[in-house]
Amino acid sequence: MHKVSRSLLGITAALAVISGAAFFLGSDPSQPEPRASDDGSPAPDLVQDKQPVEASPEPQLPGVKETEHGLDFDEAMKAKLRDISEAYQERTQYPEFSVPINPDQLESKYRADIAVPSDVPARLGDPDSPTLSILPNQSRYFAGDSMLVSAEIIGLSEQETSTVSARLLRGGETIAYATVTPTQESAHSYHLDFGALELRNVDWKEVLTIEAEFAFRGKSHRRGPTVEYVATVASIEGVAPSEVEDEYLRIPVYVSTEKPGRHRLQANLLDASTGTPLVHLRAEEDLESRDGSLVLKAHIAALKQSGSEGPYELKDLKLTRMPTSPNYITEYGRVDEERYPVDGHDFSDYLDEPYVNEKADRIARELQRIGS
Repeated sequence: MHKVSRSLLGITAALAVISGAAFFLGSDPSQPEPRASDDGSPAPDLVQDKQPVEASPEPQLPGVKETEHGLDFDEAMKAKLRDISEAYQERTQYPEFSVPINPDQLESKYRADIAVPSDVPARLGDPDSPTLSILPNQSRYFAGDSMLVSAEIIGLSEQETSTVSARLLRGGETIAYATVTPTQESAHSYHLDFGALELRNVDWKEVLTIEAEFAFRGKSHRRGPTVEYVATVASIEGVAPSEVEDEYLRIPVYVSTEKPGRHRLQANLLDASTGTPLVHLRAEEDLESRDGSLVLKAHIAALKQSGSEGPYELKDLKLTRMPTSPNYITEYGRVDEERYPVDGHDFSDYLDEPYVNEKADRIARELQRIGS
């Protein structure tokens, strides 16, 4: 059995002190404040009613138990630590800027500006009410982007009739009306086309409201999900030919910016022939002039995990300028191309060495030791 490390005992002791303090400092506001007599001595009723005070129970820390050797983790906590250690060891096989993509996490974790459908019952609280669904093609728009929205009434029969209209609001003012076209997918689904967005006097970003009105069964129902319209300070100008350097595939990406400083680029590397997402890439560097480049690097371990030697495609690019003084806001760059081709190379061209992160390995070993 392993004793808890000194640092953990320190944390445990601190938590115990905080818990004890919270126990003793807690008071019942319904009880009257103590009173004193005119001469400053305790009032008679306080002396007469004084009762012995029971000792407070020792605070219990979740996941920690007391043994004859001192404090230790219980079995449930040890199992959690072992699971964390295994997941940590799996993750530390790759650099944090070159991570194999789990297909189940593609939409939620590795794709930028993915909109989430707004599905709300027409009559709240009624389980039999039809559902009104609104899904924009993006959650964040830049100047010149086309706003296309899918709208659907779920739960109506094909024999029933419905109509949909929509407008786009900026601070309560209508700035565009949608062209509405029924789809062939179902009797009550519609395409809403707001055209290309061009807003003036946007210093950073603004929230726009898509107000859709659904009419069916003699009643109208309005719903208004929101999206962001963002001013841009940078842009992707192109991608240079890829090359192998030691254990990495280097992909230089040309960037122009109105504000030199620290920029970050994220992208997904896909197999060009199958479209399968392979590796999530990230680069973060200081751009000292208006024209520069950010180099994405895919590690051979991540590429071999995917099994694809290429050719590849870069997709789902997201360019940002990192927060700096005085405003400390994240600013955005635009990406005009949906995908960029990337040449592949034989795995034999790489220096085939495993990625090593000594600090992360020590943490994983310590978690495994404590959990054993």
